[in-house]
Amino acid sequence: MTGFDAIVSRYEERTRKSREVFQEARQYLPRGVSSNFRVVDPNPIFIESAVGTTITDVDGNRYTDFAMAFGAMFVGHAHPKVVQAIEAQAKKGTLHAMPHRLEMSVAKELRKRFGQDQWRFSNSGTEATMHAIRLARGYTGRAKVVKFEGAYHGAHDTVLVSNKPPLRLTGLKSRPRRVVWSDGIPEESYAHTLVASFNDLDSVRGQFQANLNQVACLIVEPIMLNMGVTEPDPEFLPGLRALCDEYQALLIFDEVKTGLKIAPGGATEHYRVKPDITVLAKAIGGGMPLAAFGASAEIMEELNSLRVIHVGTYASNPVTLAAAEVTLKEVLTPEASKRAFDLNRKLVDGYAALIREHKLPCYANGVGSMGTINFKKDVIKNYRDWYTLDRKASHAWYLGMLNEGIIPQPPGPDEQWTISVQHTEADIEAHLKTFARVAPLLKSL
Repeated sequence: MTGFDAIVSRYEERTRKSREVFQEARQYLPRGVSSNFRVVDPNPIFIESAVGTTITDVDGNRYTDFAMAFGAMFVGHAHPKVVQAIEAQAKKGTLHAMPHRLEMSVAKELRKRFGQDQWRFSNSGTEATMHAIRLARGYTGRAKVVKFEGAYHGAHDTVLVSNKPPLRLTGLKSRPRRVVWSDGIPEESYAHTLVASFNDLDSVRGQFQANLNQVACLIVEPIMLNMGVTEPDPEFLPGLRALCDEYQALLIFDEVKTGLKIAPGGATEHYRVKPDITVLAKAIGGGMPLAAFGASAEIMEELNSLRVIHVGTYASNPVTLAAAEVTLKEVLTPEASKRAFDLNRKLVDGYAALIREHKLPCYANGVGSMGTINFKKDVIKNYRDWYTLDRKASHAWYLGMLNEGIIPQPPGPDEQWTISVQHTEADIEAHLKTFARVAPLLKSL
């Protein structure tokens, strides 16, 4: 039996009840899940409870969680202040679909952190990036959108392009081909989507020049978090700002994952580059479904004038905004965030030391509260670098850590862990001790 087979066999033994529930769930839910990203081979674990940093599954296994709901739970699970705010608001009403105080309170806090004059709320990152792109198109009177190969900006048709294309279909690095990610998306839906290479300003300029006076916006995750933790080169984000100014296109920062989690003001603060439109979700809701997009009053005049439409019955749900208010004002304080960032640095450095000790062909990296192992020797700069990493080793690491009571990150080599404000030094030490036991297994794959 290979090392990988041994890891899988132990995992199957530990998660028997989860596998039984999974088989039943497949009768009622496609693939047995409510989002394709939750599928794990040979079976996902089914959760009974999540409190603090501890998750318990239906088999009774307890895990220290570093996946944190794809990073949405920067507050940690069931934070007492967030739970109290939710309970208090629920007693006063769970849905108004009318204006209320919390909208202004949360918008003020977002303005203070991210510098955008005005904000609108929605329910998910997908909604917020969709509305941001529509806003940019309305403001500029242009149709085309530039995105990056390997980037994920939600599940709407305009951006489900070149997310995870096979390399044989990608074409030139300087001018990547558009590869749609899903059936059911007609070519007309992404006809105005252009694709460039991350960390390659020449490829961006090439798209602008080939589509003069047609590009409405460029949307970018300041750190590519659909490829582990792939950071921008020092000149890249300032270069994008300059190119957008030169070609009179709007720069959209998709901070669905980076927002709050690499600085209190997200990538805007961390890299000192201000976009025209900021998109937020995940961490701002404290575990509730919340997204927001913000821009200058001039750009937001498109909504104010009704030239661009943004509507939603559940937008600014009061229970959700009650959670967001306490999250932003009382839980994710600069002091709490710094402590989480310091713990993450300890985890990343600890991983790096163990990788050297066991001579594994991979490296660890992280920013703010997020980090991962990339199972590849060379530093990843773009999607084509990322594509060639060792997926089997990544999966073995994930299952091997679960076998020892640690959820190291969400499943998949494209994900990253999150250190929440509820994690402790003991959690970090336990994580590293667990990896020290799993690391030798990874050498026998």
